Amino acid sequence: MKQKTILKEWVIKDYAHAPHSDLENIHPVTSLLLSHRGVKSAEQAREFLYPDYDEHSHSPHLFVQMKKVIERVGRALEEGEKVGVFGDHDVDGISAATLMSEALEKLGLACEVTIPSKHHDGHGLNENAIDDFVASEVSLMITVDCGTSNAKEIAYAKEKGVDTIVVDHHLAPEILPEAIAIINPQLPDSGYPFRDLCGTACVFKVVEALYGTFFPGESEQLKWLLDIVGVGTIADCMPLRGENRLLVKYGLLVLQKTRRLGYQEMIAVGEIGKYDGGDINAQTVAFQIAPRINAAGRMGEARDAFALMRETDPALAHVRAKELDATNVKRRKLTEKLFNKAEKEVKAAFHDRPFIFISGDYPIGLVGIVAGRICHKYGKPVGVFMEEGDTVRGSFRSPEHIHIVEVLDAASDHLLKHGGHARAAGATLAKKEINAFIARATASVEEQLEDVTADDGIFADLKVCATEIDHDLCEELVRFEPYGHGNEEPVLWITNLLVENLRAVGKTGKHIKCVFYKQQDGGLLEGIGFGLAENIGEITQGDHVEILGNVRANHFNGKTTTQVNVLEMRKVSSLDS
Repeated sequence: MKQKTILKEWVIKDYAHAPHSDLENIHPVTSLLLSHRGVKSAEQAREFLYPDYDEHSHSPHLFVQMKKVIERVGRALEEGEKVGVFGDHDVDGISAATLMSEALEKLGLACEVTIPSKHHDGHGLNENAIDDFVASEVSLMITVDCGTSNAKEIAYAKEKGVDTIVVDHHLAPEILPEAIAIINPQLPDSGYPFRDLCGTACVFKVVEALYGTFFPGESEQLKWLLDIVGVGTIADCMPLRGENRLLVKYGLLVLQKTRRLGYQEMIAVGEIGKYDGGDINAQTVAFQIAPRINAAGRMGEARDAFALMRETDPALAHVRAKELDATNVKRRKLTEKLFNKAEKEVKAAFHDRPFIFISGDYPIGLVGIVAGRICHKYGKPVGVFMEEGDTVRGSFRSPEHIHIVEVLDAASDHLLKHGGHARAAGATLAKKEINAFIARATASVEEQLEDVTADDGIFADLKVCATEIDHDLCEELVRFEPYGHGNEEPVLWITNLLVENLRAVGKTGKHIKCVFYKQQDGGLLEGIGFGLAENIGEITQGDHVEILGNVRANHFNGKTTTQVNVLEMRKVSSLDS
């Protein structure tokens, strides 16, 4: 095995400001890791490790405007009104529209749904959709996963005699729309204690309130809707903390036995979870389920994915799932081609700049995913834009330390339209404004970077002796799941190890299987390192080593053992270990 030069130091994350707690009746390593996540008390630890849906979820009636929603929907029921649901073309928007339309129909309301085209309509509510609702005799419109920034369009709807309820989670502008009610946890006076719900979760809260009022006998069945809430939360990169942990944890449990034909067929056609014993976790959703749903809007029309989510005929659900799977394959191939093209532009013009902005012949459906890949590789905020006559339209993705909406706000004089989240946003601007926009946005990024401490290290959460790695710790770390944005899997720096056995495995020998001897207690610790065969140097049996890795339970042949997913390994002297 060839030695790969180690360019980065191993560094413990800075938790200087994290509260420390000595929580009783749990492993000391678990106690420290919980402290790093802001868990201080025994009660908080119990909620984190053993979340209970009935006990720890918040009441939908904490939204101060929920009463107005119930009253307006109640009037629609009494008068037999037709309701229009306007969604968005990403996973969260499609999921939110699915949930809202199903609930309204079960309450007995006639419902019409519009899922905008990413290619022709862009983000947010538009007047053409309102005109279509008016033509269909819609008198109450509910926007989901959008609407907070659509004051102009909602005023237009009011002129046309259409009332609007906004159910959204995007950052609120200074001027809010004149809607009947706005259910958005981002509003300073929303009344809701948790700000980070996705659009689908906000809709779920509305559905909870509506069922509790008009359909109380079916309220217990609402938990079966958590699969779609969990998918929406994961796909929209919401932080998996607080109530989101609860929604995703239960959502994944429901997804394992989902009643929704769309998910059933998508999972079957794509063989999702097949090689993990059928297990579906947050990573499965993020990298296999969400991309398939998104592919419809990126490559064609998002309403095709919505149709799959609402399909009740098994044969048609199978056909739709196969079509979506094929669309996703095309999406992957084209994305790879566009990524290579974009990377050449980055190397030519932006390799030494803190802000990347690319425009050209990039399909609007794929600008976000290309921007995301460039951002992940270079660790910089990135905009990838499609040219449309005298304007360009596209998407931004940003690393965690840069708030991209704040960057866009700072450069808003050069934008025609913009909006989004801290790490993902969209905008439209005139071609003639591109250079001025890049200059102002770059200055804003540099201002934010002044408050960021640069560090080229490879980070770990905690440095521990190998004797700390045992079955009890493994069982407790399983309860840290689901992992994702805002709740990453703990990375431990494990010392005092001696290599007992090390061998290359896999068809191409790229992976390593290892057994370590714990020097202080004589126990053994198993490890697996995916893709590490060429990275570990001339490490052999008997060498003293340290490893960075995730502690996991390994299930094989009905037996469960503690195993380390080895991320990095390095040889040390016996004195160092």
